[in-house]
Amino acid sequence: MHRKLAMFTVLAVLGVIGAGTAVAGQPAEPGCFGKDRAAYANEFGSFGNEEPGVGFYASSRAGENGEINRAYKTECGGDPS
Repeated sequence: MHRKLAMFTVLAVLGVIGAGTAVAGQPAEPGCFGKDRAAYANEFGSFGNEEPGVGFYASSRAGENGEINRAYKTECGGDPS
């Protein structure tokens, strides 16, 4: 019993066990959605609820905001590959 446990421990430490574990994909442009959103808010945020203000577009996207944001993230390379 102790011999099996010792063998398992040695193999685990050497990385033999779990060596085939998949590695998560990384986005081509990490954070592109957040960076672009912040840049837009900095440029147009002072206009408030009037065009081209952030509030104007936020209110016009009601109900579809999540889908629009996910599509933008995919287009700018923010999805894991």
